[in-house]
Amino acid sequence: MHIQGKDRKVVFLMGAGATRGAIKHVMHNGKRVKPPLNGDFFDVAHTFARGCGTNSPDMKRYQSLDRFFKNTLPFSCQPTMEEAFSNLYIAKDFPDIYRTGRGRTQQPGHRSEIEEFLRLTFNLLTLLDQKTNTSVYDKLITSLSGSDTIITLNYDTLLDSALVRAGWDPRKGYLLGGTEQKIEWKPKERIANSSLAGVKLLKLHGSLNWYVRGNFHSLSRVFENKPVKIGQPRRNEIRGHIRQIVPPIYGKFFGHSHWRQLWKKGYEALCDAEILVVIGCSLVDTDFHLRLLLSRTSQYRKSFGNLFRRLILVDNSVQVRRKWKAVLKGTRQEVSEYKRFEEFVSKELRI
Repeated sequence: MHIQGKDRKVVFLMGAGATRGAIKHVMHNGKRVKPPLNGDFFDVAHTFARGCGTNSPDMKRYQSLDRFFKNTLPFSCQPTMEEAFSNLYIAKDFPDIYRTGRGRTQQPGHRSEIEEFLRLTFNLLTLLDQKTNTSVYDKLITSLSGSDTIITLNYDTLLDSALVRAGWDPRKGYLLGGTEQKIEWKPKERIANSSLAGVKLLKLHGSLNWYVRGNFHSLSRVFENKPVKIGQPRRNEIRGHIRQIVPPIYGKFFGHSHWRQLWKKGYEALCDAEILVVIGCSLVDTDFHLRLLLSRTSQYRKSFGNLFRRLILVDNSVQVRRKWKAVLKGTRQEVSEYKRFEEFVSKELRI
């Protein structure tokens, strides 16, 4: 990456705050819909559902979830995205306890609210991509070079789409196992960009446009199988397939070598980079996989005296930036901090 006039090997680590910083909102039938964060997911989802209409499927999904968390599994306040899905995942195994009072008791191992939650999430995130033609991601991409790696915990496709618009090829850049034939999305020949040929996008929690065989009754296949179809972002589902995104649950068990390969590539990139840029990643305490990955990376870099030239933290929360400095203490020569994504891009990169 060309950063402050020099070409450096950079790793980006991006969370939900990166997409929130990349676009302010999109307009949806008169409603301003923002990229959701873990803490305000249901507020954003409600705005999105209102834009869809009072009798729309997405409004009904939102209302069903709202009733569930008020009546069947009541929270003292609105749950976060992770709290909501984690509790739904527990409740699915005890249908006699967590009855909704409507219709017959659901079978153990599945809850209709889980499907409603996922479909609402998919439609919301797909809308954001379809309504976005340019973002701060597009500005960032102009400074990328072939040695750069982007590690993202997001499963939205705004960054992917920005890369493809600039000529990046998902068939090479996702670093997925198997043949390239399963990846149907590619840039138009006239805009193929050789400078982005080596840029790697590692989606450690999967992606909205990755599919495994299965259905909403067999969500375990998300963890246990590799993707068999990767296509252009779309709203409609593919018959006989489910999107391979890791739901926001406390306990994640990655059971396929596909996941191990992605996480290993991420670890290798973190160990080898000159500069680490963390954008909008709150580093929640329950993301044990990420915390262990960072701990192992810190151990490696300190043991060999191979410090990051710079650690760049981009987040509007000073508490989050302090947390990152503590976790990566002793691994860097210099620390720079920015509150906003666009501020980082305008001050650090050659645009």
